[in-house]
This record gives sequence, structure tokens and C-alpha cells, in this order.
Amino acid sequence: MRRLRIANCGLRIARRRFPSVALILAAGLLAVTFATAAFAWVDRTHQLIVEEAVARLPEPLRGLLANPAALERLKKAAIEPDARRKRLEKELTTAPPDRREALRKQAAEEKNRHYLDIDAITQEPPPFAHFPHERKAAEKEFGAKPFEEHGTVPWAAEEALDNLVAAMTGGQSDDIFRAAGDLAHFAADLHVPFHVSKNFNGQFTGNDGIHRAVEIGLSVRNDPFYAAEVRKGHTEVAYIESARDAFFEWIAQANARVAPILEADTAARKATGYNPGAKSKEIEQETEDPANEKSKPYYAALTKELEARGSPEAAAMRDAATHLAQLYYTAWVRAGKPDSLSAAPTTPEPSNFSAYVILIPSAILLALLLWPRRKPFFREP
Repeated sequence: MRRLRIANCGLRIARRRFPSVALILAAGLLAVTFATAAFAWVDRTHQLIVEEAVARLPEPLRGLLANPAALERLKKAAIEPDARRKRLEKELTTAPPDRREALRKQAAEEKNRHYLDIDAITQEPPPFAHFPHERKAAEKEFGAKPFEEHGTVPWAAEEALDNLVAAMTGGQSDDIFRAAGDLAHFAADLHVPFHVSKNFNGQFTGNDGIHRAVEIGLSVRNDPFYAAEVRKGHTEVAYIESARDAFFEWIAQANARVAPILEADTAARKATGYNPGAKSKEIEQETEDPANEKSKPYYAALTKELEARGSPEAAAMRDAATHLAQLYYTAWVRAGKPDSLSAAPTTPEPSNFSAYVILIPSAILLALLLWPRRKPFFREP
């Protein structure tokens, strides 16, 4: 509140002296305020998963990523894919006509990298054992268009893993954090139940709004619970032979968690009469406000119903942390187990030092001999 009061004071001064500047400042302030309110807790979940994944790594890899500066950089990189998507969508709204089509395609591709509604593409029931794991093979069987609509997250994660291996091999620090952040984000996304189902918002079962209710509503109310849950069940970090196959295995596990979450939501709505999917600005604010009294009974009931079913949403976060640690370890092993996140200093070309030892003094002596004689710079008495 104190920051808002200071900002408002600045706006009043700007409005009197520079009216057009005041409008720009006001728009920027509102954008920052709403962006923070709407997306901060989703970011928190991604960063919580990164923290736990790094804590599970063996040495010396853990030491490379766990120091405060590196970990903070990695956590910021883990939420960059969402920020990148939003920047593209915002740029599209103001782009000149000749750039709109290219930007529209780029924004759509970036958005599709966060999910795969696998049961919208295939009629095969879970665990989707015959779904092609290689993208070209999948597009050959189903066509390219379904993936433009229903997502490409496993291949986005695969690309990020390959990029991380290449960056670690080359010791390119900036590329390492960029790829590690992308991998953290996309690997977490393919664990989210409502990122791998055609019923991604409960729209087919009378559970409209469940996506935000779980990813935001529960997160802002139960952060200590989720932080504790993610830290449970430590196991030895294992190398992944086929990351692509692992991604589809994790997608099937996440898809299987949709049903118990919908059951819990249905029971909570019935018990409280609250609808988190109602189309109103008030509902959005209630979702994000843990102190809101109207939504409190519903979220308490939903938490209880989910706990009765083993808290599948918490298990998804825990699995994401476990698997992200395995992916970081796998990338590190494939890169040759580097002991640094930056390139080793290059060995300088051998110089002809002995020649310089002779030539430089000789040049100085020659210059002194050829220098024209001058009178002393003082007056004789």
C-alpha cells in the first residue's frame, strides 16, 4: 500500500505538469499491479519446484546451482516462458499489419508449448501406450493441425533438455540458465493435470473454473502445505535413458489425476453452493484473495475433499520436482559432468616472447640514438 500511495502522489504531480506522461504512468502502474496479482502464485509454484529439484541433486551439480545467486537466476528463468508468451501476445495487439501474421504464429506456437491435450488427439484410453512419442511420427498419424490446437509440451521439454546439454557442454552460462529455466517450466507443465486433458477447465463435466481454482485459488491459500508436500519422498536421483518416453509416461500420470480432482470439486460445490467458474470479475478477485469470506468455505471443502483422495494436485508438484532433478542430472551427465557453469578460460596462443625481449630494447636504443639533440630546457645564468 505504501508503494501505491507513493505512486499515486507521483501521478498527481505528473497529471498537473505533464498530462500525457501521467496517462502513460497510470497505465504502467495498473499493468504491473494486475500482472502481479494474477500470476505471482503460479510463478511461486514453478519456483518452489525448482528449489526442491536443485536440493535433490547430487554433488557437485547441486553446489553449482544451489548457491544463492545461481538459484535466484534459475528461479527467474523458470518463469520466463510465461513472460515470453505474454510479451508476444501484448506485442501482437499493437503490431503493424505487415507483422501481425508472423507474430500471431509465433505467439500461438509459444502458447502451445505449455500443454498437450492428449485425449483430444487420440481415441486411445489412458495410459495412451500407442501414442507416437516422436513428433514427426505423431504428425504423420494424426496430422499437424491437432498439435497446433492441442499443444506440444513434451517436445518443448525435449528441446529445452537438448539445449541444456549443448550449453553445459560448451560452458555458456547464459545459455545454461535460459535452457534450464525453460526445461523447469515445461517439465512442470506436463505434470499439471489440466495441461494434459481436453477437459482442461472442467468445461465438459460441470466443473468450469477448476483450472484457476486449483492452480491459483488453492496455491494462495495452502502454500505452506504444498511447500511441505513437495519436499516429501526424496529418492536417489536417477539418469533418464529416454527423456521423450519419460515425458509421455508423466503425461499419462498427470491425466489420470484429472478425475479425482473433478470429483473433489463436484463435492465441494455441492456442499457449499459456490461456483468458482462463474463469469464475473468478482469471482476472479475471490480466487486470488485468500482472505475472501465468500470463497473460503468452498476452498476449505475442496482442500478436504482432495486430501481424502490423496491430494493429487500436491502429488503432481512433488513428481515434477523429482523428475526435474532427474532431468538436470541427465543433462549434466550427457554434457560430460562439467564442474563449472562457465567456459574454461581459453589457452592463449604461444607468443614469441624471446623475440620481443630483444626487439623492444633495441628499438628504444635506436630511437634514443636518432633523436635530435635539443637545448636544455632552462636558462643559463
